[in-house]
Amino acid sequence: MNVRQTGMLFLLGAIWGAAFMLIKIAVAEITPATLVAVRIVVTALILWGALRIGGEQLPRDRQTWLNFYSVGVFGLVVPFLLISWGQRLIPSSTTAILGATTPLFTALINIFSRSEEKINSERIIGLGVGFIGVMIAIGLHGASAGNILGELCVLGAALCYAISALYSRRVFGGMSPIVPSTGQMIASASLLVPIALLWEGVPQSMPSTRVIVAMIILAVFCTAIAYIIYYRLIDSIGATKVSMVSYLVAPFGVVYGSIFLQEPITSNSIAGLVVIIGGILIAGGSWRLLRNKVMPPAQS
Repeated sequence: MNVRQTGMLFLLGAIWGAAFMLIKIAVAEITPATLVAVRIVVTALILWGALRIGGEQLPRDRQTWLNFYSVGVFGLVVPFLLISWGQRLIPSSTTAILGATTPLFTALINIFSRSEEKINSERIIGLGVGFIGVMIAIGLHGASAGNILGELCVLGAALCYAISALYSRRVFGGMSPIVPSTGQMIASASLLVPIALLWEGVPQSMPSTRVIVAMIILAVFCTAIAYIIYYRLIDSIGATKVSMVSYLVAPFGVVYGSIFLQEPITSNSIAGLVVIIGGILIAGGSWRLLRNKVMPPAQS
């Protein structure tokens, strides 16, 4: 993983980290399933427009659309709904910790499925260090207050994300990033809209301007642009390394909450972020590039 790829991974973590703050603003006036449905529909329209402007087209064959629906179900529909429901039962700190198990699930699936992505000791150490960093950043004080059903919901969502990432690399490898991003969003929107209508009905009132702005930013940056970056990284560095973005999302969310929502920021968050960065550098091999720059190899 080179410096540019590492930078893109941190950028993705920074973008997705903002989703916590934006969702918190939006759910004050909009129910979870409706929020998810609107977010995905707006994102699908944006990506479809960008696809057409860029002169690209969506595939029309049945197998590719089956793949779009499969990835949409495991990467968006099921995990978004599981998390939104699970968060009603468990503290946010528990959700963040359990959500950060995605890289571990990805690595385990890689091992048992004998995937083409190699799992070496360096990557395993990096994954472990990153997970420890998340626990330091978020803290474990709220974990013991959790509801087992809520915890299983979030773990199920993390497993879904891992399956989606690995399957995406297998079926969308070499494809322009905007194509699977758009196809996945359109497929997910066609499933989420009826789910939201059946589950929560038609919204009875218009949300405030603040909530509308939050939803637009959530759709444009945290979903549309983020998923283009996500698929570009999956194609270039693999699902296991990309899944480590889960370790960055929580600390960035804490920082945004402190700045924009005046939520307290602790020394744990700062220390945890440092450990997380170390884990990503180890797992991605970037630490060797930094070492060589600081301590160039001796010349014989």
